[in-house]
Amino acid sequence: MYSKEYVKSNKILFYTSFGRYMGKNRSIYNKKIKWLNYPTNVKNIYIRLNVNNKIAAVYIDIQHKDEDIRSLFFDQFMELQTVFKSILGEKWNWEKETHNENGIACSRISTKIENVNIFEKNTWQNIFKFFEYNLLNFDEFWNEFNEVFKQLED
Repeated sequence: MYSKEYVKSNKILFYTSFGRYMGKNRSIYNKKIKWLNYPTNVKNIYIRLNVNNKIAAVYIDIQHKDEDIRSLFFDQFMELQTVFKSILGEKWNWEKETHNENGIACSRISTKIENVNIFEKNTWQNIFKFFEYNLLNFDEFWNEFNEVFKQLED
């Protein structure tokens, strides 16, 4: 078991290192972007990166409090699922109703890799490449289709 201090400092080091690693990448329109806090610019749609001692995961969380509106956004993603998969690949899990790590009701589209560990620096490169691939491809998808979701927001 790791101490709280070690866990905290290791997470800070991991995410700082990942931020530096991603500094070489620009958005599809050559904009500088903070990849750790990907700006969807649509309220209640968030890109989350999660890593622990077993998995690394990318989550697209739809967290609107109104269940019907959340469902509408999820259904829109479902309508775009074919193009989504053509850009981001097949290995995504689509959950219309779930709860995030904080217990908040959400819809979630996610992908993960296993056999990685935030506490083992020798696995960081695999995690960084996994996150990079999915963030860059999501950026391509999002720049093409974000207006559809912005219209739903109104």
